[in-house]
Amino acid sequence: MIGRFGGGGAERLAYNLALALAETGAKSICIAVRDAGGYAAQGGVPVEVHALSADRSIGSRVRAALRLRKLLINEKVDVLHVHGSSTIVLCYLVLRTMWRRPQVWFTWHDSGGLPEGSQYRDRIVRRAIRSCQRIFGSSQGVADRLQTVLGGNRRVEVFRNGVPMRDATERCDSPEPNILWLARMVPTKDPQIVIRAAARLATEGLRFKLIMAGDALPAQQAYADETRKLAERLGIADRVQFPGWLDDVAIDQLYREGAIGVQSSLTEGLSMTLLEQMMAGLAIVATDVGDTRVAIVNEQTGLLISATDEPALTHALRRLVIDIPFRCRLAATARQQATAYFSLKAMATTALRLLGSHDER
Repeated sequence: MIGRFGGGGAERLAYNLALALAETGAKSICIAVRDAGGYAAQGGVPVEVHALSADRSIGSRVRAALRLRKLLINEKVDVLHVHGSSTIVLCYLVLRTMWRRPQVWFTWHDSGGLPEGSQYRDRIVRRAIRSCQRIFGSSQGVADRLQTVLGGNRRVEVFRNGVPMRDATERCDSPEPNILWLARMVPTKDPQIVIRAAARLATEGLRFKLIMAGDALPAQQAYADETRKLAERLGIADRVQFPGWLDDVAIDQLYREGAIGVQSSLTEGLSMTLLEQMMAGLAIVATDVGDTRVAIVNEQTGLLISATDEPALTHALRRLVIDIPFRCRLAATARQQATAYFSLKAMATTALRLLGSHDER
């Protein structure tokens, strides 16, 4: 259960988890407090998607609470895995009206915005989270911070992302590789450092294309516009494409035509996009933030650099553009790593193990 299914990392993790459990034979459903986005329209998948259609009005929230209560009872839900602070508060209030209550798991995805204040909202969020049988962070750093905020003896565990299997890229060995960057066009993802590095490589005569897919949050549209203008100002507008936010079909096609994946974030948990790029068999350059090094072993499954280190990013991209055998070797090991540890099957195995360990208690 999550606030809405729109396309961000938290939404994809929640949906992928439901899909992974469904593939084990368990009945698995997705619940969106507001709307189900494009997920509701997907056919041929073994996951039901329900939208409670809540908005900000009190009446709408009450109706959403009643719909949720009815759904939990009718479906005889055993485990409710909740994502998001506002969502857990709604669930907490609904479950207090139920005699038979499911286990509740909660995952916090972001190290920012933790409920650490003294305001009433923060206090009720902490109380709701503490009421859960399992509490997770999306990375070790997030888990550690949340445990500090919650205090007491509540243990916060780490729940790793998992991504679907996908076909490997068809252009790993391209002499003019496509470099892919996929994220929100916001300062914390630092897309501008990638454009500056690409401009340096272009002045050296290297052949490549840079595709930067993603849109901006409404309040940060000016930053996205500035990022696009930077490519023009540095004279590489003909090398850089900005296709905006892409649906799953378009992303699949992008991965099939890609060769190099870049994560330039200043902060991350464990990026879903990073794992997707590994699964697609791309050679990865990523900033060493959050739990990125859990997936990327430097010089083996990718290249790790420090955040904001533009010379290191430029050098890493230069190596992968020039040295095709090295690029393909990193790509192959990245795909093997993703398949073994970050597939939907691996995530489902973890979830079922956690369920079993809770039952034993």
